[in-house]
Amino acid sequence: MSLKLLGKNTAIYAFGNVGMRAAAFLVIPLYTHKLSINAYGFLATLQLTMQMMMIFVDSGMRSGLVRFTKEFKENNMYGNLLGTSSLINILAGVMATSILLGFFTDFFRNVLHLYNVSLYICLVCGAAVAQSLAIHLMSYYRAEDKALQFMVTGISSSLFLILANGVFLYGFNLGVKGALWASLATYLILLVLLSWDIFSKTGIGISWSLIPSLLHFGFPLVFSNFALLIMGGASIYFLSYYLGLESVAIFSLGSKLASVLVMALILPFQLAVEPFVFTNLSRANIKGIISKMMTYLFLAIIFMFFIILFGSRILLPLIAPPAYSPAFLIILFLLPGTAFIGIYYIGQTLLGAVKKNHILGFIMTIFVIISILLNYLLIPMMGLYGAVVVTNLSYIFAGVTIFDLGKKYFPFTIEWKRISICGGIIVFFFLLFFLLAKANLLIFTALSLLACLGSIVILFRLQFFSSEEKTLLKELLQKRTTNET
Repeated sequence: MSLKLLGKNTAIYAFGNVGMRAAAFLVIPLYTHKLSINAYGFLATLQLTMQMMMIFVDSGMRSGLVRFTKEFKENNMYGNLLGTSSLINILAGVMATSILLGFFTDFFRNVLHLYNVSLYICLVCGAAVAQSLAIHLMSYYRAEDKALQFMVTGISSSLFLILANGVFLYGFNLGVKGALWASLATYLILLVLLSWDIFSKTGIGISWSLIPSLLHFGFPLVFSNFALLIMGGASIYFLSYYLGLESVAIFSLGSKLASVLVMALILPFQLAVEPFVFTNLSRANIKGIISKMMTYLFLAIIFMFFIILFGSRILLPLIAPPAYSPAFLIILFLLPGTAFIGIYYIGQTLLGAVKKNHILGFIMTIFVIISILLNYLLIPMMGLYGAVVVTNLSYIFAGVTIFDLGKKYFPFTIEWKRISICGGIIVFFFLLFFLLAKANLLIFTALSLLACLGSIVILFRLQFFSSEEKTLLKELLQKRTTNET
């Protein structure tokens, strides 16, 4: 697999991942205009709980499936790998549901400001298990380098989820429960279709002796991924408890729009990089390739940073009522920290390549404890912006720490000059959008577009691209022009 193919797969995974997760953003106008701001905050809190449960249910099996596909196929045990890893998902789901219903009912009564929460917990658990299993089986397409099937599945599930939300929210008028029923129905149907397509090709088997091996590799990722989500999501629980569900709604909307950076770029990058690195560890130039991949990630972050802020400023009044307008500054302030998730995933991939995943669990557990303590201290004092400060600090320190550890066990050279240029442009964009936050739309649009063009000129004037990269860019542009002609 070459860098060119890696780039192609990253783009395809981006479309598939965006397609699968786009529904979470496309249904925002349905939620914000159909539900009250408090009800949307209520739903956002439940959705965070669903995301946390999905991490526990997955138990690192997605990464395990990608990591061990090659050797299990060679031993004709692929069906056992798929079946056993799926069984672990199911067992973890049953365990998580029992824990939530048995020990966390009072917690949810406090943060949701509602006494009868059992039905909501059951719907959240059911939807989380179905979605986790569906996404796990989609990893088969990643492992088999079938990026196109991944994309089609993601887009199809997104379209169905939007339709289901329309039916349950507007047709049946079920409110928050309708949104949860829509999620459960969508992923159950997707799970059935994926099972039929995949297991008909691979067969299915259960190997009890395989469970310890898979958990040894995958379960430490539960702590790291759970910790990453806690760092960005624990603030919602504290905001709800101290300030109420209206603050949750504003922070959640801003956080979701900022997370477009993860959805559209960072996560697709990770989806493509993991199998690339794991299957090319023996290549002599793999470290040089990783170095360039990191630079290209930073370059892409620059333009995603611009696109998210430019688009949010224009579309936010259409997405949500005026009461949500403070969400723009939340987006702006969250994006710098969110970018460090990309650094985190590079470090995680490097640790996975040398089978040092257990380090992740220990380090990230420490960061989670610190993050929770900071939320407890800062949110009562600073409100929404206390949550922003904690989230950014958590992402930055976790990203740098895990990356440094990965680089320690799998050393490679960093292209500091080019990455510094990217960092400078990101800082420039941040200051520009902060100053233009309250400018009228015409001035905002004109100055923003001029700044974008200026940043492109700066990249070329500072000789950011090598002669080989410039040649490749020219070839791509010429090829595109020829195809259009």
